[in-house]
Amino acid sequence: MKKTNFFKMVMTLVMAFMVTGAFAQVYEDGNYTENQLEDIYQTAGSDFGLYVIPDANYSPEYTTNGTIGAGVEWTWTFDAGLGTASVTSGTAQSSNYVEFTNPTTTGSPYTVDVEESNTAVACTGGGISQKINVIDAPSAQITTSDPATACGNQAANSVTIEFTEDVPSALAGYAFAVTETVDNLSDLGGSPTVNNVSSTVDFVDYPTTNKLNTMNDLTGAASPYSYSFNTSALDLQNNKITRYTYTIVKATDAPVAADDGLISAISQKSEYISNVINGNVLTTYSFGAKTTYVAIVVPTPETGPIYHIPNNFAY
Repeated sequence: MKKTNFFKMVMTLVMAFMVTGAFAQVYEDGNYTENQLEDIYQTAGSDFGLYVIPDANYSPEYTTNGTIGAGVEWTWTFDAGLGTASVTSGTAQSSNYVEFTNPTTTGSPYTVDVEESNTAVACTGGGISQKINVIDAPSAQITTSDPATACGNQAANSVTIEFTEDVPSALAGYAFAVTETVDNLSDLGGSPTVNNVSSTVDFVDYPTTNKLNTMNDLTGAASPYSYSFNTSALDLQNNKITRYTYTIVKATDAPVAADDGLISAISQKSEYISNVINGNVLTTYSFGAKTTYVAIVVPTPETGPIYHIPNNFAY
């Protein structure tokens, strides 16, 4: 797994964060949603944050300048498996924001509860809850076996890639590419001479800005999900032994320094704090065991003439 620079700091978000004590407090970040019906899916190991808008009766200036009213507190209550938190669970504190660092224990789902109160009056809000699913990193591998060496030109083959990530099908989205390399081989032995005929870096191309999802041929009602593509027609090139190799690689718009690996829609959004806010790195996750599909076609052997001792040898 390789971490690489991916996002630059978005300058307009600098004003979206205020410092309260030892940790950041979100102030009206437009990329967050208040949809309580949406369960959160979070890739293990990626930090994430939650915030609530203060009651306007007690913090009337919050929506204009982020000021929290005097004596306003929130009690955040959450499961220990969510990792190290910026606030203490079950204790009233003056922060409407909580950040969880490095949640590594997968669970489906964890619950985070929060309720607002005020030290000036014995009045506590009813509170709200949020469900959070911490899931393992995504992976992908080719599940189609390499075909036997074939004689003569062959039709295109269908190759299947399987994606494993514990998310609903509506949230499954993957950035990756498949390269095609066509080579002529000198023979079928252990170390043939290889002459490249052609190379295509984006034979299949799903960049981070246009991920493969259920709208464009990702299939399956639940993980693992599948995607199939067709190879080129497996034709002989230069009338020589020809090898076609298809390899899963990182997305074409991933950083040059990144190792080959998978980026999913959930893994990318899970690193919002790391990448968009802090301007750090995006993680590419290692592919599975099989990352290539190889097909070899050979020309039909031409039988040579029969040699013998001529009848006039003794003359």
